[in-house]
Amino acid sequence: MAVVVEDQTNTRKILHLIGSRHNTFYYDLSLIYARACDACPDLDRSKYQFHYAVVHLDGTWSFPASLSEEDVEKSKSMSFAVAMARVEEMDPDVMVPHMFDIEGMTRYRSLFDLMHIPFLGNHEYSVWPAEDKAATNQLLAAAGVTVPNGDLLVKGQKEWPTKVKVPFVVKPVGEANSRGITLVRKEEDALAAIEYAFSFDSRVLVDEYIAGREMRAACIENDDGELIVLPKIEYFLDDIRTAQHKLATDGSGKLTANAIMAAKKDGDRQCPADLSETLDARVNEAIKAAHRALKCRHYSLFDLRVNADEQPFIIEACLFCSFSPLSVIPAMAQHAGDDLKHPKLFNMLLDRAAAEKDAIRAKVP
Repeated sequence: MAVVVEDQTNTRKILHLIGSRHNTFYYDLSLIYARACDACPDLDRSKYQFHYAVVHLDGTWSFPASLSEEDVEKSKSMSFAVAMARVEEMDPDVMVPHMFDIEGMTRYRSLFDLMHIPFLGNHEYSVWPAEDKAATNQLLAAAGVTVPNGDLLVKGQKEWPTKVKVPFVVKPVGEANSRGITLVRKEEDALAAIEYAFSFDSRVLVDEYIAGREMRAACIENDDGELIVLPKIEYFLDDIRTAQHKLATDGSGKLTANAIMAAKKDGDRQCPADLSETLDARVNEAIKAAHRALKCRHYSLFDLRVNADEQPFIIEACLFCSFSPLSVIPAMAQHAGDDLKHPKLFNMLLDRAAAEKDAIRAKVP
């Protein structure tokens, strides 16, 4: 774990927000990504002073000296009210969110908005619809972005059969990391897939399966607001990406300490993806339109399928990033030129958010 330099009176205070009240999966996932970000040896600790706030499963907070297991374990837990006083006293310049459950990506970000503490990434009003896959499809389709045809099932109200014919993909509306997803090729397998998805969420999306290529594409905002689409990643798959392609677990299903790296295998992906000029232009257009339709800020990330006619379909919005060297957006940016190589992109966004804090302080009498 990286060590914080003591004399940092002129540095920016950066608060990493970590944890989950939802379940141990999201709590562990948050710590894994935050540790990967903080452990990067290339971070400029003469310019940024990093602090840590952990939200525990019982709703209490703690402020460990580092993200080592020992420091997190021994850090004193405190109530929400006491923690807010601690954050106010700390007066951070920027908050970096590492919470990946829906509450962490929405309400906790709004909390820091109310405290006039800028943070990296998207506001809750962008994340809410993006985390609802049915809402994402509706918003993108209304903006002219191509998405798969689909049907929304609500437990106890509208269930099987659907208007979508096999093969199709069944997935929980509000779950991330491909949890609960199934590719159904035979009608007799549909009910089991739907019941499995309902075990994660009371609303389930049944999308037509787009046979072809799968890739991820992201864009970032320049200081002047220009959208820059980063080099794309293509995944080489037999059918679809599942949770096993994204995060490694042990025999009990618990995330391993190296869950991010262990799930990344040489040869199963390529960045930059090898795209024709036509497909590259179509993906760029779709990503920029989707970014604007969801009112994204700083960056956005989308999963796509591409059919045999080189028509891209956006299948999911992923509006979060922890900015570790292993995170997808920094990994893409590594291929976009020296100015965006990690941690330069991270620094650029930290400085942009810190400028917001300067403007806030300047207004205070």
